[in-house]
Amino acid sequence: MEKPKDKQLLEKLRNLLEVKLNDNGPLNVIKFVGGYSNFGEILPEYFTDRDNKVKLINDIVNDEEPDGFIYFYELDSNDIKIWEEEVDGHTHEDYITRVGDETVGVSVWEYDEDGEMYDEEADSYYIKLTQLDEKWLNKVFDKLVTHYLL
Repeated sequence: MEKPKDKQLLEKLRNLLEVKLNDNGPLNVIKFVGGYSNFGEILPEYFTDRDNKVKLINDIVNDEEPDGFIYFYELDSNDIKIWEEEVDGHTHEDYITRVGDETVGVSVWEYDEDGEMYDEEADSYYIKLTQLDEKWLNKVFDKLVTHYLL
């Protein structure tokens, strides 16, 4: 059972962290409190807000690759498949392959009628993190948190 004094201290800590989050960003605050798990215990609802997820993704990218992208194949060899369609007997598959500051990079791969992938990507494009569907934003977020913070 939580004591009233413990409750007051926890509330003061939450208020302090809210200020620190605005000043320093979520990655620095997570490090300050001793890790992602500790942060989640103190502010369990913080990452239910998609803007806060985007902030942490950007913080991780800026910390790890300030001049470029984090490529998912370098983390766990798995890109994030977001789309598949049949075009004239060929299959096009879109994968989120990388994340940069404010954007994700998507590569389109083409497979012939026998299911063999062509050697070069058919196309590529970028999507702003803020425009990603919630499902895909969560997958990017989870992949980065799992690799860098857990």
